[in-house]
Amino acid sequence: MHRDYEMWHDREHLLRLDNPEREQMMPKAPVLEAVDATEGMRVADVGAGLGYFSLPLAVAVGRAGLVLAVDPSPAARDELTHRANAAGLFQLEVMAGSAEDTHLASDSVDRVLWHTMYHEVQHRQQAIAEMKRILRSGGLWIIVDWRKELTEFGPPLEHRFTVDEVVAEVAEQGFQEVSRFQPGPVTWGVVVENL
Repeated sequence: MHRDYEMWHDREHLLRLDNPEREQMMPKAPVLEAVDATEGMRVADVGAGLGYFSLPLAVAVGRAGLVLAVDPSPAARDELTHRANAAGLFQLEVMAGSAEDTHLASDSVDRVLWHTMYHEVQHRQQAIAEMKRILRSGGLWIIVDWRKELTEFGPPLEHRFTVDEVVAEVAEQGFQEVSRFQPGPVTWGVVVENL
């Protein structure tokens, strides 16, 4: 369960996430490059929201692949389902679930994306174990979150993590850092492998 779960039920709030300024602060391209989804892959976008990444990922994996967009919010799921259907992206499956319980099969995905949600997950050890369970051996988990510094918007500083803190925490459950990348001006990014 996320700290801000109730907020995500509000469709008006969800639609505000479509603000064009989001692309400037959180550009898609560096994240999609880090995920490196290719034709036929199975990718889980956990905390998918309105599909900011799920929709382009579905294009990347093609009809032979599958994007599993997992989100706890019925409003987000409804809106994303509508968008996927309107775009003819039938390889995008929208699912109810959370970071702690995705409802996905074990060893079933090649990539997992968490974008600006690590700080929101209350039961992180359970959620990390869940990522370990659903990722195939050698699969990659791409984590993007807010820099641990004061910004005009975003979560409170005490809810944020450094990339080093996250790498150390996930390493305890069998993930190894592969690379770091710069996803935007207010976030950090890391790719870890399921060993």
